[in-house]
Amino acid sequence: MNRFAVVLTHNRPELLDQCVAAIGPQVDMVIVVDNASDPPVKLEDVTCDGIDAGHPDGDVHWRTTLITVPDQPPNLSKLWRTGIDAAIELGAAHIAVLCDDAIAPPGWFDAVAAAMIETGSVVGCSDPFGHLPPGQTRVKREPDSAIMERMPGWAWVLDPVSPVRPDGALHWWFGDTDIDWQARKAGGMVMVGGFPVPNLRPNDFTNSVPGLATRAGLDGEAFVIKHGWRPW
Repeated sequence: MNRFAVVLTHNRPELLDQCVAAIGPQVDMVIVVDNASDPPVKLEDVTCDGIDAGHPDGDVHWRTTLITVPDQPPNLSKLWRTGIDAAIELGAAHIAVLCDDAIAPPGWFDAVAAAMIETGSVVGCSDPFGHLPPGQTRVKREPDSAIMERMPGWAWVLDPVSPVRPDGALHWWFGDTDIDWQARKAGGMVMVGGFPVPNLRPNDFTNSVPGLATRAGLDGEAFVIKHGWRPW
């Protein structure tokens, strides 16, 4: 059991159910990190004895565990790190990290993990923008400003043997770009053609939660301090 998924969620029970139902059959364990949902997520709402009750493939088994992080306003990098650390403790070989509004198509996890192994990359994703033909890969080993060739923050896969980890100083924005750039310097970030993962509610919380837009600006400043420049 070494294929893990970490799913972050806040007040989106229907999307969470869709997300887990999509990624669950592709992995051995799903770790749901509930960030102060009201009402709180209950494990039985997501799975039933390791079998997703709402998934059409009822015989597909995976385990699910739940971690609750009450901190508000949210620190996205801390939430990622909480789930990743839990997966590492349980022996994960590859860890998919998804937001609850990211619905991974069948085969996504295996396609990305295989591309990572083939190219020696330590982080992988699929192309959400449709620029890469199915079956093709693009490896990045240096930071750049190609906005359509960046790692999408809502769905990516980590090789936990690498030193790449979320930076808790980047609370809301630029944490995903920081992970992308860490990966490029530590072996590579690979993007796979095909298997696009839609981001169903982009910027939903940034626009609706007080303080997060301001936090995004502070994160941009912190990113420049860390890397010397910012790509967008």
